[in-house]
Amino acid sequence: MVSADEPPTASSPRKRYTDSFDPAVGPVETIVDLVAEATGQSVFELPPIYDVTDPDALNALFSSPLEDGSNSQPQRFEFTFEGFRVHVTGDGQVTVVRPKHPAKITDPLE
Repeated sequence: MVSADEPPTASSPRKRYTDSFDPAVGPVETIVDLVAEATGQSVFELPPIYDVTDPDALNALFSSPLEDGSNSQPQRFEFTFEGFRVHVTGDGQVTVVRPKHPAKITDPLE
């Protein structure tokens, strides 16, 4: 379920997009869908997410069960994709936030 803190208006677009992901699949598909919605683009118009993070590693990080067999993990991963701050948490949530001062950062870290 996608939710937003603020409803969009013509003068003030939504600033926060949130959805849950299936731990069996991982968060990458949800991230791409939310960023596409936030930017008003199709998922096919976005640059590849692997330009800013390793999607296989990200999915593996959040789909691996803990030693006790549970899926609730305390980790959190954040990065910037298409000018939006992406937050992924071990409880199965992805949040995409429009920063107050947007900057399009898609260059990979070295």
